[in-house]
Amino acid sequence: MDGSSSSQTTPAPRRRGAGRPSTVAPYAPQVAQWLREDSGLPGVEILRRVRLAGYRGGKSALYELVRRAREGAAGQKLLT
Repeated sequence: MDGSSSSQTTPAPRRRGAGRPSTVAPYAPQVAQWLREDSGLPGVEILRRVRLAGYRGGKSALYELVRRAREGAAGQKLLT
């Protein structure tokens, strides 16, 4: 062992996007609007509404979008 490998650091892996486009992204503006109108709107109601609007993706992806939208809205309230 020459010690040189221990002094070198491996670069962090680059973050890559998903292999396919998001099915939930087109619904983000509408979800944000619903949450502005009623911040306490349950996720299951948002899921029902987006499915009526044509969403065919999974619950987990939608709930992640809702979680991020709620966090973003909470951050906006703190800034004002």
